Amino acid sequence: MKIALLLPRSVIYPSLSFDIMDGFKSALKKLGTSENHEIVTAGIGVGGNDKEIHDCCEQLLLNGTDIIIAYVNPLTAEFIQPIFESAGKLLLVLDSGYHFQTFDKILSNVYFISLEGALCSRAIVRKAFDEGQNNFAFTCSFYDAGYRAPYTFSTAVEDKGGTVNYTHVTPLQRADINLQPLEQFLEENQDASLFTSFCGDMAEDFFRESAKLKNVASRKTYGSGFTAEELWISKIPYPGYNWSCAVPWSASTSNKENEDFVAVMTNIKEQKANVFSLLGWEAALFIDALNGSSLDGAVIDSPRGKVYMNPNTRSSEAPVYYATVTKNEETGNCRLENITEAHDLAEERERLHHHILAIKETTSASWFNSYACLES
Repeated sequence: MKIALLLPRSVIYPSLSFDIMDGFKSALKKLGTSENHEIVTAGIGVGGNDKEIHDCCEQLLLNGTDIIIAYVNPLTAEFIQPIFESAGKLLLVLDSGYHFQTFDKILSNVYFISLEGALCSRAIVRKAFDEGQNNFAFTCSFYDAGYRAPYTFSTAVEDKGGTVNYTHVTPLQRADINLQPLEQFLEENQDASLFTSFCGDMAEDFFRESAKLKNVASRKTYGSGFTAEELWISKIPYPGYNWSCAVPWSASTSNKENEDFVAVMTNIKEQKANVFSLLGWEAALFIDALNGSSLDGAVIDSPRGKVYMNPNTRSSEAPVYYATVTKNEETGNCRLENITEAHDLAEERERLHHHILAIKETTSASWFNSYACLES
C-alpha cells in the first residue's frame, strides 16, 4: 500500500512534521507492517492554501497513492474531499480540534483523527463549575482569537448558567503584550476566575507576565489543551501558582500502550513523545484497523486510551484528561501532575455539536492555517 503524509511546518513546533512521521513509522514497525507500505511525503506550508493542497493530493493520487494522511483543518478536508471520492481513495485528517467544520454530514472517503481541542475547552469549563466557579474573564493570544476557543469557552459557560464578563486578547506582536487591562478587571471583580487559551511561546509570554501581577497570579486559572501542551509547558518557568487544564494526552497517562509509546519515542529523541507523534502513531493504528476502505466503528488501543471512530461523524472520540500544571522541582519549569480522566463527556460532546451547527451559516473571521502552524 502506498501512503502519503502531507506535513506542515511551524516555527512554534519546528519538529512537528518529523514528529508525525516518526510516530507513524514507529507504530507501523511495532505492528510489524512497515514492510507492507511505501511511504512518501509532501510539504504543505502552514496548511492554509487549499488550492495548493488540492493540487498536491491530486498529483499523489494520480501517482498511485492509496491513503493520504494530512495535518489540515476540516474546511480544507471538505475542499479536497471530492477528489478522494472520485479516486476511491482514503483521506485521514489529523486534526487539532481548534477549527469547526461547516458541513453537517459525513464526508465520504474522509476520517478525522482529532486531538479534540474544543472538547478539552468544554471539559475544563465543566471542571471550573464543579469547583464552584461561575464568573469568568477570558484571555487568549491574537493567534488563538482566530480559532474557535473563544466561542467554545463562552458557549460552554452560558450552557451552565455562568458568565464571561471580560475578554482580553494579547496583541499581534508578542513584544507588545500587556496584561494590565486584565489585571484591572480582576482587581475590580474579586470573584472572577480566569480561562486561558494560548499556544507555544505565546503561552510562555502570558505566564511570564502573569507572574508579575497580583490579581492575575492569585486567581483560579483554567487552560485549554494546547495551553498545557507538555512539549512547551516543560520550557515555561513556573509562574508561582498552579492552574488546571484539560488535555487530550499526557506522557504520564497510565496505560501499557502509553508506556510503550513513550519508551519508543524517547528512544528516538528526548521529548519525541508528544501530541504530534501521537497523531502519527494513531494514524498507523487506524490503518491497521481498516476494514476494506472503512473505519466506521473502529476502536484502537492508543496511548491516550481507547479511541473510537464514530461512524455518524467519522471523527475519532477519545478520553480527555484533567491535570494540574505545577512546578517541576528539578528544572524550575512547569509540569503536568494529577492526571485523571474526565468521565461522562457525552453531554459535552452533544452541546459542542449543537453549537458548531448553530454558527454553520454565520460569517466570521478565521485563520486558515492548521492550528499551531505558523511562518516565522
